Amino acid sequence: MKKITLMTICLICMSMALKAQSAFPLQIDTQWSVKTVWMPKSPLKQSIIFVGGVDTVRTTKTYGNAAGVAVAKQWHDFIGIAKDPVKTDEGWVVVNHEMTVKNDLIGDGGGMTVFKLKRASSDNSLSVVEQTLADGRKGKFFNVDFANTVGETGMNCGGINGGNRIWTAEEWMQYSNKDVSVYLRDTSDFVIGTTTPAGFPGFNGKKLPRYKNLNWMVEIDPKTATAVRKQYNWGRAGWEGGLLMPDRKTVYLFEDGSPGILAKFVATTAEDFTAGQLYVYKHDAPTKWITIENNLDTLSELNTVAIRRGATMFNRLEWGAYNNGKVYITETGRDAFNFNSGNAKNGVVSPSLIDGYKTRYKIVNGKPFAGTDAQAADSVRIGRFFDYYGRVLELDPATNQVRSYIEGGPYWVQSGSQNRFAYPEIHMSNPDGLSFMTIGKKSYMIIQEDLNGITWNRMPGGITLTNCETYLLDMDIVNPTFKDLIRITACSPGAEITGAVMFDEKTMLLNSQHPNTNNTYPYNNSLTYAITGFQDLNTLFNKEYETESMSFTIYPNPASREIRLNQAMDIAIYNAAGQRVKVSRDAEIVNISDLTTGVYFVRNNKGETLRLVIQ
Repeated sequence: MKKITLMTICLICMSMALKAQSAFPLQIDTQWSVKTVWMPKSPLKQSIIFVGGVDTVRTTKTYGNAAGVAVAKQWHDFIGIAKDPVKTDEGWVVVNHEMTVKNDLIGDGGGMTVFKLKRASSDNSLSVVEQTLADGRKGKFFNVDFANTVGETGMNCGGINGGNRIWTAEEWMQYSNKDVSVYLRDTSDFVIGTTTPAGFPGFNGKKLPRYKNLNWMVEIDPKTATAVRKQYNWGRAGWEGGLLMPDRKTVYLFEDGSPGILAKFVATTAEDFTAGQLYVYKHDAPTKWITIENNLDTLSELNTVAIRRGATMFNRLEWGAYNNGKVYITETGRDAFNFNSGNAKNGVVSPSLIDGYKTRYKIVNGKPFAGTDAQAADSVRIGRFFDYYGRVLELDPATNQVRSYIEGGPYWVQSGSQNRFAYPEIHMSNPDGLSFMTIGKKSYMIIQEDLNGITWNRMPGGITLTNCETYLLDMDIVNPTFKDLIRITACSPGAEITGAVMFDEKTMLLNSQHPNTNNTYPYNNSLTYAITGFQDLNTLFNKEYETESMSFTIYPNPASREIRLNQAMDIAIYNAAGQRVKVSRDAEIVNISDLTTGVYFVRNNKGETLRLVIQ
């Protein structure tokens, strides 16, 4: 009896593939006209959890107003998860709101909403739990109190999922009290730790101009729906996201700017982030990091100080995630930019942008870039690299080396886009949200698209609103490209899809942010939704079948030049995205030297499928 592991061709169509009567599975076409959250036909199902502008939140006493009820803010972005240590089927969820407005009950500026989810044992669905908080608030959804604890917050964008600890990022740098007066009623100086309960060791009593009390990382407690502290010793910048490492001491911070910086904080003691050392990345320095002094004047102007000291400059770093010893970061990109004026002249161009420039050069010119990395960096600096699609970076903490892990694309030579019938089935434009999931023993990167534009083939021709998509990437694939991605969902038109995080092995939570108001209700509002059914995919991905009935075998496996079949037959080879890349008829030997390295699937005309690794 021979044991064989069966894998399906593509996550999106895996259930159909195992049962299909046709010779090969069908491709999935995106329904660009849908004005709701789009889902493919698969074991995965979606359900709405929380709707901004519709659901109400319980508030605290704020600005002299009694505690009460208010309509939740919109523009959902980051999702934080803190599992209940006792009730394993429950967990607290926090959702960021990028929307910045004056609000008498919720508080001025941005904000966050907290709720608790419970899984039903009958059908695995999730429901919001009624709670009573320590401050007496009762209900399902709760506003996080910033105004009475740490001072108002700015545009709450990304954040840090730290297990039992969660931080929100105050993105979109502010430069004057006049700028913030649009959404903050109080523009007087902010005094740390005296006007509000939450202070910070070493900085209590110090004054900040009101706008400088924005753009920090802020820790919140989801169990009480209150802010804990602004993380002044991590520095003030346009933080989009961050990452707490497994050592519970090291934190990486990612700035959404052009130039944006990469920072690292190392706590003196694990779990205590009030004391430690802050660094900024400089890839050409002997130690790779610039030490930043714990001085509030320096920390409040971190980007300016860091780049003046020669820090590495990136093009919009957003979210980061950890997997198998490496740190992965999205570099979203921007159509036109340069580092050739002002303070940017002092910084150095990131190796990831050098990689991106050389990749694009080869595509456009049909030959490799013949110059040095320094010459490629100069081209980036003066604005010769139009970074339409962005990329995912890889940082190796062991060597402190940064490289481009996946370049977005495919590159389109015209400023517009192809029609929907010629539009590439698999692509990646402007990655933003980033996290990981595990199906069985396999790890998958979860990538969500930003909405930088619809030109340069980021959307099909004739589509006027962005439809951002979420993809999975099999981390077993060696040297992956965007062609290896697997689409699992697209949010409603005009929205940004973001916040993807696994509530548990069964369910992923995502946000559809600021969609078109003409969409079908409630998809015309920002909302948080769940995709459930990954437990079924777990079985399909990893089940081992003991059988003697398989009619074919392939060898060698892994292979590099050719594979041999145990008998002549018709076979098709698919990549990890479910795209058919080769067909051979009545073959015993198949040449695979033209295929790039990675994971593939070989399917015969009986519908039997085997996994193939090409090295």
